[in-house]
Amino acid sequence: MPLITVNLPENAFSAEQKQDFAKRATDTLLSLEGMQNNHLAENLSWVQFQTFKQEDFYLAGHPVDKPHYRIEVRVFQGTMTAAIKEKLTAQLTDLVLNTEATDHNLLNAARVWIMIEEVPDGNWGGAGKIYRIKDLMQMMQHEKKSNI
Repeated sequence: MPLITVNLPENAFSAEQKQDFAKRATDTLLSLEGMQNNHLAENLSWVQFQTFKQEDFYLAGHPVDKPHYRIEVRVFQGTMTAAIKEKLTAQLTDLVLNTEATDHNLLNAARVWIMIEEVPDGNWGGAGKIYRIKDLMQMMQHEKKSNI
């Protein structure tokens, strides 16, 4: 049930690039969580793009000419190890640079920030109810077994 919010300048990605990015980001996160090919998990994974005008972004008080990105990932608390967070950060950064068709170097990678927020159990609500991690994991495991 991850939520991914991509903050980026207007026109940084085309509509087709956004759709491809959303699919790949979802696949990346679900794969790292062990939920790849789980249709229920896919259907509960949101990706939202929030755009801003390039001229509204400043670095150290100065306007910048290259797009900068902030990707916020919200997951249930305790569902990602430090190693998974490292992999997710690297893979989402690569995904941005691949989408841009930009060189993979430190300067370009530094334009991509990943913020991972772990939502404490009992604080995730949807469809008019609070979801608990144990109930969600049970639903996901049932879906995973029925896909085998």
